[in-house]
Amino acid sequence: MPEPGTLVVVDPYSSGSAFARRAKELHGLDAVAVLTSETLPPALLATYPRGDFTAELRFSTVGETAAEVERLCGGRRPEFLVCGSEPGVEAYDALAAHWDLRPNSGPSEARRDKFLMQERLREAGVPHIPHHRATDTESAVAWCEGSGLAEFVVKPVRSFATDGVLFCATPEEVRAACDRLFGRVDLAGEVITELLVQERLVGPEYVVDSVSLDGEPFVVNMFRYTKETIGGTPVYRAMTAVEVGDHPEVTAYVARALAALGVENGPAHSELVLTDRGPVLIETGARTHGGLGPALVEHASSHSLIDLALASRVDPDGFRAATRTAPALHRGAVECFLSSPATGTVTANRVRASCADLPSYLFDTCGQAPGDHVEKTTDLITSYGRVVLSHEDPEILSRDTAHVLSLDRKGELLDVRPD
Repeated sequence: MPEPGTLVVVDPYSSGSAFARRAKELHGLDAVAVLTSETLPPALLATYPRGDFTAELRFSTVGETAAEVERLCGGRRPEFLVCGSEPGVEAYDALAAHWDLRPNSGPSEARRDKFLMQERLREAGVPHIPHHRATDTESAVAWCEGSGLAEFVVKPVRSFATDGVLFCATPEEVRAACDRLFGRVDLAGEVITELLVQERLVGPEYVVDSVSLDGEPFVVNMFRYTKETIGGTPVYRAMTAVEVGDHPEVTAYVARALAALGVENGPAHSELVLTDRGPVLIETGARTHGGLGPALVEHASSHSLIDLALASRVDPDGFRAATRTAPALHRGAVECFLSSPATGTVTANRVRASCADLPSYLFDTCGQAPGDHVEKTTDLITSYGRVVLSHEDPEILSRDTAHVLSLDRKGELLDVRPD
């Protein structure tokens, strides 16, 4: 076990909000928060547990931020550093390199920019998606017309949480998508000036969560996504835990992708499609699975994603000991994502009353009361809540999942008076 010291968490939002508390509980560490943006969505900012930190500061330059952190640490560098969420990846990489705290390798930009990400895969000979970076609408349309592809995806090169992701069946739909996205402000508060245009992959979609130590990745868990397309945008409907051991080809592919992207230490969140030619990466985030993903892993699996992500940075010997055993599910788990058809005012919330008696019901995050405001669901951030189910019997779990999603599609869980 390490001696107590200081853990720096860059952007401790979403699931990364758990790091400070767990670091204190497991390793006796105090934590300092480094925040990179003031323009993130309010729902994301609200997840920051300010009380878990002894201090916080805003990221400016690497040198200035490092100096301020060192001042807070009594004139020395912090002992440990971890990235809490996607917006902080590049600042985290820069600080890890500055302090030589098990940094990742290669260009940090390729772990945020989806075009550069695909380029790194291509250069390394790893299966990738045919792609094009566009700075104007006409180049995007011209590439699509000459590509010979059947369907396309258009998204900001730095998109996260499905923000700005649009499916297109024709070059004219690509044109409309580009006109809609160029010049818009994204979830991180940045003006969109570059778009990634690529083939839309066909096949089941998986998310793979891994933690690496010195270039050796350990796949902790896998989920299979169920999504629907609403207005040309993919919207999450369910995320179902699957056994890691059932998909060795996916594990092997993810290891190749992480090596190409230079993710050698710490957590990674990789989304891929199992095509007829094998796994192909959509994108990788050099951070933990956001939202409730780690909580589902904690409940259903033999391993803890948050604790392993911390151990890879804080307690390497403990990490190696914990990862000698392959992960396994001891019960099934499903996260159901709920959607509001309109922006407006809640007039009735029947989520808990309709779902709490299901045999697999675990909990929900739907605390809206009459008079509360909700946004129309257009991406992951604007989903108004989750219903989490878990059971040892897969038939019961499947039946309950179908029931929850059916109620949500019919609008029977939440009544909204449109604005």
